[in-house]
Amino acid sequence: MAGGVLAATSLAATMGYAVPLPLMPEPFRATPSEGRSLISPILPAATGALPTWRRHAVIPQPANGRPIICIVIDDLGVMHRGTERIVAMPGPLTLSWFPFAPSLPEQVAGGAARGHEATLHMPMQSFSNSTYQTGPDPLRIDLPPAENLARLRAAIAAVPNVVGLNNHMGSVATHDAALMALVAGETREHSMLFLDSLTIGGSQGFRQAEAAGVPAASRDIFIDDKNNAHLIQTQLAAIEHSARTRGNVIAIGHPRPLTVAALEAWLPTLPQKGFVLWPLAATIALRGNLPLPGALV
Repeated sequence: MAGGVLAATSLAATMGYAVPLPLMPEPFRATPSEGRSLISPILPAATGALPTWRRHAVIPQPANGRPIICIVIDDLGVMHRGTERIVAMPGPLTLSWFPFAPSLPEQVAGGAARGHEATLHMPMQSFSNSTYQTGPDPLRIDLPPAENLARLRAAIAAVPNVVGLNNHMGSVATHDAALMALVAGETREHSMLFLDSLTIGGSQGFRQAEAAGVPAASRDIFIDDKNNAHLIQTQLAAIEHSARTRGNVIAIGHPRPLTVAALEAWLPTLPQKGFVLWPLAATIALRGNLPLPGALV
């Protein structure tokens, strides 16, 4: 896996676009979504034909009443050192991969071998309006629907064995109901789930996914909206508080050095604090009162 990851910068230069480094989440403009009450997990059992999001999902361990923490790590596949350190962490984490990253089958397989789940991190138009920030071929409100659909389909095809997708950037794109309805429709066609990264208040991502019958949720907390060690620790404490208060929480982070170091120290402490780590598919299923991955339908 390492060789493919290390080749990202040179591959990007060959293809004629700038690798979006260092990538930062968009400014924190959104109000976190309200979590739903924790319900008793359904224990793993035999399954028949499954939708994509359940077929590729990581089966969660029973929560047994413990608060659930779901950690999604965005921007993976081009930040080689950060990606490798994230993949090596205890899981299950949910790893969200750029569709333009090199050697994606090998990289995603490396994450799966460590027990992590995979999603597509789909580039979408932001206020900065720069492909340096979004990466190549983002979904845009000024493109014909056929072009956006072609870009989305190519991205879905690029990242193997994903349970679904979440938006990278997208303060402009996710505010557009028509574009998000297109995303929701294609997500439904692939029987995947959707996570609204919620980079802006008024995002239509979750609304349109839910209207289309797509299993969906919005993130609750950004771990590293500010690339500051003290503030990252504050956000980790907020994750714990939210999980204890609401039963489950979905948080998003990025493979930057300060975040990686904080997670390496924090994740191993969760069991002794009484938390359980769950992947995204199980957490969305829980919130939507759907059968958990591994459950008998």
